[in-house]
Amino acid sequence: MSDLPSSDVTCRSIMATSFPVLHGTMSIARCVQELLRFRVLAMPVVDGEGRYLGQFRKNYFISLVLPQVAVHDLRLDRIERMIETGLLSDTMADVRKRFAEIAGDPVSRHVDDKAPVLRPEQPMVAAMFCLFHGRNFLPVVDPADGKLLGVVSAWDVLENIIKQG
Repeated sequence: MSDLPSSDVTCRSIMATSFPVLHGTMSIARCVQELLRFRVLAMPVVDGEGRYLGQFRKNYFISLVLPQVAVHDLRLDRIERMIETGLLSDTMADVRKRFAEIAGDPVSRHVDDKAPVLRPEQPMVAAMFCLFHGRNFLPVVDPADGKLLGVVSAWDVLENIIKQG
């Protein structure tokens, strides 16, 4: 039992229960198409029983097709100098070649399983802390069986903050 006041807003009360998901067996290529179709930056990934596996995020996808030196050296000024001096001279053909090498991989190999996860009875304020640190949405997962119940988006939280009593 929670020691929250019964009037406090929980993740369950603001989560969306209808949202697009990716299935762990889907190919990377199909998952990118789904991100484009829904115009979202990330989507939750589930297994055949609806258990949450992680998120497929556009940043992770981009990291798969960038030259690895650019991914591991996060200092933008150094990357810019490498490009300007010709040390990093990848073209879109190089990027597309790297994409072709992973396009058929199942997305389950490329999920972010370290992303924060919410429990249904957590207060909305817990979601706010995670959203503040750069997330656009957070999965709400049943702690008993690991099933994805819903998602709390930044939009859900913003709407609830300005809602009148």
